[in-house]
Amino acid sequence: MTRQPRETTVESAGAWPGPSPDSIGVIDVPAVLEGGPPLAPEPVAVPLQGTTGGAPELVALVFLSLLVATLLSIYLAIRLYRGYRRGGGVGMLVLGTGLVLLTTVPMLLRLALSNAPSVSPVWRETVATAVQLLGLLLILGVVYGRR
Repeated sequence: MTRQPRETTVESAGAWPGPSPDSIGVIDVPAVLEGGPPLAPEPVAVPLQGTTGGAPELVALVFLSLLVATLLSIYLAIRLYRGYRRGGGVGMLVLGTGLVLLTTVPMLLRLALSNAPSVSPVWRETVATAVQLLGLLLILGVVYGRR
């Protein structure tokens, strides 16, 4: 029996013998290679509200240290102001202002702006850092200004 040549049809001319390649979705290659069904992505539980900080004792210690640092900077600013009033130069007043801008005001700004929902964390840190920079510049102006 001799074989007769087949007639060329659309199917034998190279058309895709199944669903069109455009209708096939994403295939999980490792699962296909292992012979199993494609794996569906696992659902991930996302908490509605995250917690930060740590142990309550640690949080209390951090807030206490911030309070002490704020009170100490205010105390030093008051001492510098009293020294200025007793006959100190303008440098004493500028030094006190620089100290308050370096320590107290940024802490209070961070606390106040963190409770304002319209202020992003980037802007909060930018404003607090700008105030610290201004305080440093005032202090450096007093230290290096009268030489």
